[in-house]
Amino acid sequence: MTKFLHRRKLTVILCVLLSISFMTISLTSYFASKNAIHLALVEKELPLTSNAIYAELQKDLVRPFFISSMMASNTFLHDWVAGGEKKPELISRYLQETKDSYQVFTSFFVSESTRHYYYPQGILKTVSATEKADKWFFRVRELKEPYEINIDYDQANDNTLTIFMNFRVFNQQQKFLGATGVGLSMNRLYKLLSDYEQRYEKNIYLVDTTGRIRLTGNNRLHDSRSILDMKGLKDIASDVLARKNSNFQYHGEQDNYLLHVKYLPEVRLFLFVESAENQAIAQVRHALYINFAVFALIVLATIILTNMTVNFYQKKLALMATVDHLTQLLNRQSFETLSNTILADSRRFNTPLAVMMLDIDYFKNINDNYGHAAGDTVLKGIAQTLKQTVREADIVCRWGGEEFVIFLNKCELADAERIAEQIRAKVASEVYHHEFYPLQATVSIGIASYNHIGTLKELMARADSALYMAKDTGRNTVISRG
Repeated sequence: MTKFLHRRKLTVILCVLLSISFMTISLTSYFASKNAIHLALVEKELPLTSNAIYAELQKDLVRPFFISSMMASNTFLHDWVAGGEKKPELISRYLQETKDSYQVFTSFFVSESTRHYYYPQGILKTVSATEKADKWFFRVRELKEPYEINIDYDQANDNTLTIFMNFRVFNQQQKFLGATGVGLSMNRLYKLLSDYEQRYEKNIYLVDTTGRIRLTGNNRLHDSRSILDMKGLKDIASDVLARKNSNFQYHGEQDNYLLHVKYLPEVRLFLFVESAENQAIAQVRHALYINFAVFALIVLATIILTNMTVNFYQKKLALMATVDHLTQLLNRQSFETLSNTILADSRRFNTPLAVMMLDIDYFKNINDNYGHAAGDTVLKGIAQTLKQTVREADIVCRWGGEEFVIFLNKCELADAERIAEQIRAKVASEVYHHEFYPLQATVSIGIASYNHIGTLKELMARADSALYMAKDTGRNTVISRG
């Protein structure tokens, strides 16, 4: 149980150290990458995207503004109005040429004197202050500014939602002559912004100076809401509208957003380009999750391999603690532990028991003449002979040096003497080959039987005494004591 607890403790400590190291490295890398992406978005990607979109909007939004401005100051238009608006086909042709030349959705002129609404196909109608659809004209008449940008339905084109550039027209005497300009299809601009969003993978929308969102693409449908009413944006709206060109950050309904704002002074609109920060770092987060999954597999593999390694070395250490590494017999320490159990069983069940002590004769001469490696060969050979001769229930031990001890369980003294004589004869007849040298050896054997009243120490002392008697009588012999 103690070994199991120690092993589990080792495994836990190793896993904790691995976890701390891996988590530290992974999270440090993740936050470093996250900060790098944040800085790249704020300082480079969003401003560059905003500038690129602005450059394209010059053609699609700002250029129509200048077209409308030139129409308001066009001398042909002024002269035609001053001439009494004769030949309406002339103004219609002028509006058609403007439309075709600059590839705008529509072009128009509404006269102050006649209230006629001219468009490329002729006179559309006569505007009236009581008509809801015509209120834009009467609003333009009272403007303090020279123009307005208005989103309205174009009656000349099946009530298509259109963004109009409405410019006030004055003659040289600053007399108000009417309103002129061009219209852009909202569908076209919507598709343009949607294309930008898809191309740059950002949310893109246009906001007027009051904070009202005038146009957006697919990624974020703001409709006609105001940034003053939107979560997150309303907290920075006044700062955004005041600073005009800058970077901002806010937390929306679902994500944290990084925002770059660029003001388009020609059309008095703000270009908002924003990116969801979590979306930008999704790939890095995905890599972090993969790292965690790989780490979990590594920890699992580490636990398995650690347990296998610990088990292997525990078994190896246990084997080394109980077995003599040279002869693969039990060592003296493990033998003494087992012997006490065997003696107790012999006393309890009154079974016979004999112990045999062997010593290799003149073993020192073998080491001196042929070397210790030759002596090891002889030791291993005799150990093999002992294991092959005794029964499986018997215990064979290397007692130390050139001495061996055998416990013969449930064995009478006479049977022990017979087995000892077999061992002596086999050893004497064996030839042990070391390199080019054939080696032979003999053993002296002392035997003692257990009388059920003595201790292990006393039993081993009697066997040792018998061994010395065998050596004193000429060696290569067997002596027993009851």
